[in-house]
Amino acid sequence: SERAMTASGLRALGLEPLPSTANFLLLDLGSPERALAFNAALLRRGVIVRPTRAFGAPACVRVTIGLPEENARFLGAAAEALDEIR
Repeated sequence: SERAMTASGLRALGLEPLPSTANFLLLDLGSPERALAFNAALLRRGVIVRPTRAFGAPACVRVTIGLPEENARFLGAAAEALDEIR
């Protein structure tokens, strides 16, 4: 249920996570530069996601699903990060 809620929250921010049945979501941010900027903006807010360049997906980040309060914090930070990198 948390994965579905987090995916829905990301869609509300204009992102489309790839379908997943795992404990994470993969987000394609459109370019390697934008993925790195999104990652850096989240880090400044104390939120860690995994860049996926080493896995052959340089325009993506991997978001691990956590507890409800962690996912809510991530979504808030993601909204701020997206505003910052636009």
